[in-house]
Amino acid sequence: MTTRSWLPLPARLRQRGAELLHLQCWLWGCDIRRPEGNLLLEYGFSRQRPPVGAAGSSAYMKTTDADMVIVLWGFGAFCGSPANGGVYLKRYEFTPQYIPRIDTRRLPWLPDQMRVTVIPRETDVQQRMRRQFVALLEWIAQYETWVRDSCGIEYRQQCVSESTKQTFSIPVERLVEEWQQLVQQSALLS
Repeated sequence: MTTRSWLPLPARLRQRGAELLHLQCWLWGCDIRRPEGNLLLEYGFSRQRPPVGAAGSSAYMKTTDADMVIVLWGFGAFCGSPANGGVYLKRYEFTPQYIPRIDTRRLPWLPDQMRVTVIPRETDVQQRMRRQFVALLEWIAQYETWVRDSCGIEYRQQCVSESTKQTFSIPVERLVEEWQQLVQQSALLS
């Protein structure tokens, strides 16, 4: 079931975004399991594991230069302010959702713990959410540029080849450019 979004995206953009985000979540998992060391930790993220005995996904959090936080899970990504909310993208869907606040001391570890709500009608909040949506996509493109520069395209090719149950329609050699194109298309919606 697809979740409704406060920012309706054209079908092609939503479909391409869903494909990219699914691949990206897979790649973040590869980065975490990397034998030479966890790339997300190397990039400056901190990790929060689910409580002992609880099923769920570890959360990785990083504060950006703009005093926003980026939070990554196996089930999606968040970009925003802990106190003022932000944008959540759920894996497989690519429908920007509004999260009014997030507790960085105890991050969710399951998708159903995300407190998605209707975005307020105030123009400034809606504009901030649109900016955060584009900022999240830009951040992903920057991260993938860093991975490409640090580890080489061969590393990403190896990550994709490790997938035995999934096939990806996006050539990993074009991953940075695909994210950049999505940023450009999404910025036009703002």
